[in-house]
Amino acid sequence: MLRMLLRFVLLTAVAAGATWLAYQPGDLTLEWLGYHIELPLAVAAALALLALIVLAILWSLLRRLLQTPGAVTDYFRFRRTRRGEAALSAGMIAVSAGDIAAARRQAQIASRILPQAPLARMLQAETASLEGDARRVKDIYGEMLADPATELVALKGLFEAARRSGDAAAARRYAEQALRRNAGIAWASNAMLAIHSAESDWSAVSATIEAQRKARLLDDETARKKRAVVLTAQALAAEDTEPDAALDLATRAHKLDPALVPAAVVAGRLNVQDGSLRRAAKILERTWSLSPHPDIAAVYAHARSGDSPLDRLKRVRDLTRTAPGGEEGAVALAEASIDARDWTQARQALADYARDRPRARICALMAEIEDGEFGDKGRAREWLARAVRAPRDPVWFAHGMTSRTWLPVSPVNGDLGAFQWTSPPEALMAPDEVAEDEALPIEPPTPAEAQDKAGPRDAIEARPVVSGDDTAHAEAPATDTSVHESEVEAASPAEHKLHAGANEPAPLAPAESTQLAVEDAPAREAIMPDKQVSADDAEARPIMARQPDDPGPEPRREATPKTGWLGRDG
Repeated sequence: MLRMLLRFVLLTAVAAGATWLAYQPGDLTLEWLGYHIELPLAVAAALALLALIVLAILWSLLRRLLQTPGAVTDYFRFRRTRRGEAALSAGMIAVSAGDIAAARRQAQIASRILPQAPLARMLQAETASLEGDARRVKDIYGEMLADPATELVALKGLFEAARRSGDAAAARRYAEQALRRNAGIAWASNAMLAIHSAESDWSAVSATIEAQRKARLLDDETARKKRAVVLTAQALAAEDTEPDAALDLATRAHKLDPALVPAAVVAGRLNVQDGSLRRAAKILERTWSLSPHPDIAAVYAHARSGDSPLDRLKRVRDLTRTAPGGEEGAVALAEASIDARDWTQARQALADYARDRPRARICALMAEIEDGEFGDKGRAREWLARAVRAPRDPVWFAHGMTSRTWLPVSPVNGDLGAFQWTSPPEALMAPDEVAEDEALPIEPPTPAEAQDKAGPRDAIEARPVVSGDDTAHAEAPATDTSVHESEVEAASPAEHKLHAGANEPAPLAPAESTQLAVEDAPAREAIMPDKQVSADDAEARPIMARQPDDPGPEPRREATPKTGWLGRDG
């Protein structure tokens, strides 16, 4: 708008000047070298203006002529630079596609045309990395390290190279150097967080989380959840030696993240030990409403020492009234009902989850109900056989790894708080195997059916696979071990590895749910440690629900098993 106004003013001034000259009388007389020239004043002014325009054009042409050599040089230099940039682009695409030959060729062109360009040197390093030449990668990034403009890029490249080669010390050194250079570098901060987490250096982990929050690398909610994981890990480590400190840590973790199950379990268990039953119930009910879990139901049910099975059943009913808890609530209610020998309540609790394709634990509970209520060994065996191919039960799962107990750090990549209570991906099953799973009746048989089936079944010999104290367990559903044992072994070759390390995470097994197929005693009892066992309980029982082939509780480890943050042990 301002430029248009200026143009208007200029044109108005020129028009006014021309009009003024036209109305002014007089001539311009020029005598030079014997020539006498006489012109009107307006014509003389017009000729002078035209002469100025011609002179300006001539000067522009002369200047362009003088600048022609430089312009030609610039043109060829521009073409050369454009070729180099095209080689860089093609080289990066080839690296991403894994085309080693094309990446090498384009890297040579780019380095010849643009020898000092940082991108050309990065392309050389990426090509060498693609070829597996670790020494050349280190040399290139080492040269870039001397230039302040490319120092951070070089540190990241050296860090990745060290991590790929398993050199944790060098990787840590590069990450620390990058953080000293710039505290807001995300990859370096995350690397140090993983390193401190793998080393269980929880004070350093807390400091790193706070630094990430201040640098806006973490939002407030994520930082709060990660701090809750750190406090829970500290509480678990101090639970046996310093229960008061562990209670304080677990309570703080629960306030930061009420959905974190381990924090609520530890806080509830320690409050029960201190006699604060109401406070324990409040913590457990809040977490149960957000994240239902068998451990919460177990601590809640066994909160009072000396309670009878009926008392525990009432407490579990109260818990499920506050929040149904989905399948976890149904399983907890069914387990408490079986302990109290309330078979009708147990069937009703599992009715919605025993149809279609129930999970292995549902099948095991139904087998126990059939055997306990009617002594129907045949139907119990049918449910146990169905458990072999049933969908897998929920476990603590992270990055393809399963663990019996919650771990604060993923052994795969050092991620903090990665383990979630969920069902692992199911192994692929043939369509005919799925079709063979016939729906079993959930309702109890009529008295006439039970009487007709009682005689022949009494002659069937029950051979439990795992024997135990007959006085401590009810008679288990008999299983045809000659048929099912080989089936279990074929379906789950990695099962023994899972149970060999109680607290160690195990790789994903294709049919881990077969562990519920055979069991001497009731296969789902979730009970408390020694210090919380009631007078009616016959044995000390762990807080986690014992699986059918679980040999029993193992001694508590002094500390969380440490695994390398690079995905290696150590």
